[in-house]
Amino acid sequence: MNYSIKHCNWQSQSQHLQAIRTSVFIEEQGVPVARERDALDDSAQHWLAVDGDERPLGTIRMLNDGHIGRMAVLKEARGRGIGGALLSAAVNYAKDQSLFDVYLHAQSHALAFYRGAGFEPYGDEFLDAGINHQAMRLQLALRRLLGIHGGTFNVEHFPSSLSDLIDQCDNNLRLYSATLDKRLFGSEAIIQSVSALARKHRHSTVHILVADTSDIVNRGHALLELQRRLPSKIAIKTLATEALLPKQDIAVADHRGYLCHTASEKPKSWGDYRDLPGAKVAIDEFDRLWERALIDRNLQQLGL
Repeated sequence: MNYSIKHCNWQSQSQHLQAIRTSVFIEEQGVPVARERDALDDSAQHWLAVDGDERPLGTIRMLNDGHIGRMAVLKEARGRGIGGALLSAAVNYAKDQSLFDVYLHAQSHALAFYRGAGFEPYGDEFLDAGINHQAMRLQLALRRLLGIHGGTFNVEHFPSSLSDLIDQCDNNLRLYSATLDKRLFGSEAIIQSVSALARKHRHSTVHILVADTSDIVNRGHALLELQRRLPSKIAIKTLATEALLPKQDIAVADHRGYLCHTASEKPKSWGDYRDLPGAKVAIDEFDRLWERALIDRNLQQLGL
C-alpha cells in the first residue's frame, strides 16, 4: 500500500481526523465519546496518513508541550508501517521546534512498538477509559539548553537544576525566596555557579530577594558569605512587609527561562528554559518588589 504523511491542522482536516479516531477509539475500543474528544485539537499539531487516492488511513497529534497522542490507524491499513511513519513525523517536528523531549501514554499492548522508536517507560501503569496505559518518554537532546528548549518540565532535584540554570545564565540572575532554604539554595554546586556568574563579566549581576532573613541571620548562609566577598556583583535585600511573602521560590535567568519550587505538603518543582513572556512577568514582579525592598542591617553586621 502506497501512502504519504501530511502535516495538517484541525480546522482543515477535522472531518477526516475525527472519522479515523471515531472508528478506532470509539467504535473499535469502546472509548466514551466525551473521553476521546477534547478542546485541545484546535491548538494541536496533526498528521494524516493517506493512500494514493487521498483516502485517510491514520492520524496522530502532538500538543505544544510535546505530548503525543490520539494515534490511530484504520484496521484495514495496519501492518504496513503507517503508525511508525506517523510517530516519526511527530518526533521530527518536535526536533525542528527544539523541544527537549516528547512523551505519550501508550496502551500497554503497544509498549514494544514505542520502545522500538526509542521511548522509555516511566511511572506505573494506569487505567484510562478502561484501558491499561504506560507513560513513555523520548529525550531529544543531551542537555536542556536555556533559551532553546521550551516547554514546562517537572524538576526532580531542584538544587541540581538550579545550578544548571545558573551555569547557563549570561547576565542577570534573580532569586526570590521565602527563607533562602539551605536545602534548596545552599549546595556547593550552586555557590560555585553563582560565584562564576558574578565573575563572568563586568555587567553580570545576582539579585537575591528574601522575605524572611531571620534564618540566615541566625545560622548564616554560604550565599551571604559570597555576597560579602562580592558586594558589587551580588546583592541581597529583604521584603518590606510580610504581606508580600512569596508563595514559591523562583529563579529567573536573564530574560529567557526560570525554575520554580512550591514548598507545600507535597513539594513541587518545575521550570521552562524558553518562556520569554513568562520570564518577563516574573522579572517585572521581582523588580517591582526589589525597588521597595530593604537592605537588612543584620545581614551587614554578620562576620565571616
